[in-house]
Amino acid sequence: MSFFKKKEQINQSINNPYLNAKTEWLERYGDYISRARNWQIVAILSIIVTIISVFYIGYIGSQNKLIPYVIEVDKLGNTANVGMVRNVDIKNPNVIKYSLNTFIYSWRSIWGNPEIQRKFIFDAYKYIEPGSKAFLFLNDSYAKANPFEQGTKQNVRIKVDSIVLQTSDTWQIQWRETTTNLAEEQISDIVYRGFFKVKQIIPTKEEDILKNPLGIFITDFNFAKIL
Repeated sequence: MSFFKKKEQINQSINNPYLNAKTEWLERYGDYISRARNWQIVAILSIIVTIISVFYIGYIGSQNKLIPYVIEVDKLGNTANVGMVRNVDIKNPNVIKYSLNTFIYSWRSIWGNPEIQRKFIFDAYKYIEPGSKAFLFLNDSYAKANPFEQGTKQNVRIKVDSIVLQTSDTWQIQWRETTTNLAEEQISDIVYRGFFKVKQIIPTKEEDILKNPLGIFITDFNFAKIL
């Protein structure tokens, strides 16, 4: 008897339209929730991947891709050797001597041509660390003796006699300054000696590479006449 009741209840459940509708609604709603949740997971993963990609692209973009090279030429101007700047070591004395020689020549030379004189000034600042004692000293030097005004009356020719290492980062330089009037008649011939402290800062920006590819900077210096 109970068997027939159970069978009857099952048949009633199957034939009950309200229960069938509820069951169908739950199935459809559950499927909708499941699909929506899947899309949410996909969207979140996409956002995470996008954020990681943006940060990675920004990191790659911030890295320097310029590799500076130094080209060595012979007396005729032909290329003798090519090397990457990052392989140039400040311990190599020739690297320091070249930079210091160029600085002395650019700083102390006086020419009557304003364009040439302007280039000398720019070249001198290329070897000075911005904001350093050397930077302030050079500013004061040009303020006290305007090279453009001097160039209207006289010329000063520079000859570097010696560049000698004194300590791990300090060099002694001795040079001669021959001053003439505009007719090239000699006015004076004076020898100077100075001490220059240097350090190397490998350039990473294109602008800095074009200015000072070896990254040799003077941080402090002083000089005096040799009597």
